Amino acid sequence: MSRDEEEWHVGSEQSRGAEELTAEERQRLRRAHERLRAASKELEVLVATEPIKGRWAPEPAPAEILDVARADLQRAYEGVARCHHEVLGWELPPGHE
Repeated sequence: MSRDEEEWHVGSEQSRGAEELTAEERQRLRRAHERLRAASKELEVLVATEPIKGRWAPEPAPAEILDVARADLQRAYEGVARCHHEVLGWELPPGHE
């Protein structure tokens, strides 16, 4: 485990368990994870779509579109990390304070 990973895990003894969450907190976590999955899927479609033999080959996405998709994914990841921190009491990943 690297030093950054060790620092990230400090304070986990203060984290909350699922049984301690309110319905609103569960919903907040679910929405944050849904945004992350959606952003990941959008980027995947842009960069990892397989061609369909005899039908079509995907065109490379313009750089501007990729930049937006990457930024959306980064914001969604930061949203999940922030939500985990605020709701569950988890430490923020290194560089996200």
